[in-house]
Order: sequence, then C-alpha cells, then structure tokens
Amino acid sequence: MSSLSSGNNLDYIYFSQDLFKYVLPSGVPRKSLIVLAGEGGSGKSVIIAHIVKDIISMGEPVLYVALDDDPQTVINQLSSFKTNTEKACGEKKLVIIDGFSYLVKPKRLNYCVEEEITPDNPESIVSTLIKVADKYRLENRGILVIDSLNEVMVSLDPTRFILFTKSLRANFAKSRGIMTITTLHTSTQGFREYLLSIEHLVDGIMETASIPGELAQQIPIFIRQIMVRKMKGVNSKPGWILYGIDNEGLKPVMLKITGSSK
Repeated sequence: MSSLSSGNNLDYIYFSQDLFKYVLPSGVPRKSLIVLAGEGGSGKSVIIAHIVKDIISMGEPVLYVALDDDPQTVINQLSSFKTNTEKACGEKKLVIIDGFSYLVKPKRLNYCVEEEITPDNPESIVSTLIKVADKYRLENRGILVIDSLNEVMVSLDPTRFILFTKSLRANFAKSRGIMTITTLHTSTQGFREYLLSIEHLVDGIMETASIPGELAQQIPIFIRQIMVRKMKGVNSKPGWILYGIDNEGLKPVMLKITGSSK
C-alpha cells in the first residue's frame, strides 16, 4: 500500500498489492470499518498478513488485537510473509494487544505486547485500544486489526455485540481516522447471521472463499477467491475474483479454460 506518495489523497489508503489494485482501484477511505469475512481456510489470514506488511513498509503503525491466537503465533505468521517483526515491534510499528493469553497459566511475556485484555469485556477492550492508539498518535495514520470478532461475539448477546461494533467504528474509524479491519469467521449459519446483523453498520465487507475441490486439485499454487460486497465511497470490481500468492504478494488470477476441439 502507498497512501503517502505525491498527488495521492491522504484521506484514502491506496493498495499496492496487485489484487487490491484490481478489486479496489480507487483505494479505500481511511475512515472505514471493514469486515473481512469467510470460512476457515478461505485466505483471511494471508490477506491480513499482507495488509499488515504493506502498512508497516510505508512507515505507518499497526495496532493488532490478537484474540484468535497467541502473540507469538501472530508474529510467526507475519514473519512467514517477510515482515521484519523484530524491527517493527522495536520501532512500535507493530503493537499487539493480547486477548488470548489470559487463558495461559503461567503467563508468558512477549516483547511485542503492549496490553492484555479479555474478549468478554467490550468496554475494557475499547478503552484499552483508545489508550494505546492515543499513546502512539495513530490519528489519521496506521490501521487497527482485530482478529477476530468471533471471540467477542460468543461472549455477548446480539445487542451488546452491535453496540461494540458501533463503538469501534465511532472511536477509531470515524473520530480518529484509523482504518479498522476486523476478521469474522462465518463457518456456521449463526456466525453468518451475525455478519448480516452488522452489515448496515460497517463501511466495507470483503468475503473470501475457497475454490471447488476439483479445481483446486488441478492448480499447483495457493488459489482462493474474494468478493467486495460493500465499500462505501469508492468503486470496486463486482463478483468473485480469484487470487493467488507469489513472491511479490497477492495477485488476481485469470484462468484460461480450454475445451476439446472436434
């Protein structure tokens, strides 16, 4: 991503990954709350890792709320896609809020963790994030990643979950201009219904999916598909788009289908 080059509108983040140049050619408004939804194994972690890598590479900070997994696993995942996590953590370009290790006894400290939270206390989550975001002056720069909403969702009734989502959008995307990206696993119908319940509250929804098994067996590289269902304020490519990953990152994939000649 590069939002700081000459002539670009600083109210937008312009993605340098070829996939996002293709599906979101006009960039994304900085003041956006975006949900990245999909079933397990559909590519959400790969997309998040590349977004984090690109934001850090352009010199902006990432505030990463780790709810699904422990901080070291998050760091290992980012490192596997060539993010220099040790440097990023040392320079506070990557700051982790640990919402996983409250389950671990005894506690294991991680050099990249700034604060610890529990997913069943939404008010505490928001206040902790506000404190850290303001400490590192994230206003109109950087992104907030929450991975994932499911961990908060299962602890709250639908009304409190909706209020939590609205609070994230109000306090970070809107009032502070911090693009906020949350993942949401939709492996069950119940989780899918939660996505529908907040669809009108968020600025963007991107869905990921695996490709049919027969097709996957014929392709020797990582291929998944993505669709921008909603993105306020910008144009997006309609429909499902296949994408793959190579040494340069995420790229759209065009398959040439050939038939037998008679």
